[in-house]
Amino acid sequence: MRDESDIQNTAQDASVESSERVSKKNASTKRSRAAVSRANKKRLNLELSPDAYDLLQKLADSSGKNMADVLRTGLALYGIAEDAKEEGRALGVVDGDRVVKEIVTT
Repeated sequence: MRDESDIQNTAQDASVESSERVSKKNASTKRSRAAVSRANKKRLNLELSPDAYDLLQKLADSSGKNMADVLRTGLALYGIAEDAKEEGRALGVVDGDRVVKEIVTT
């Protein structure tokens, strides 16, 4: 006859095995989603001057983002500036009710 500690150990082992199966399934699902996500993206090889690279690294470090995310954010902002320009408007940095910098695209 099994004593209480044997029953507890068996229950714990079953719980660990179940947890491991869930972890493996979640990892498999994450890999599948990542593969689908990568399939919809385009890869870019980019050359930067040392100064541009240093700025990109500084922006990534200070924002807590990676360099690709900083570039994506910059691209989005550039798109907003271009849209504003087409509408006869401008994108700028505002302090209170005063524009202190205007973002100009060429």
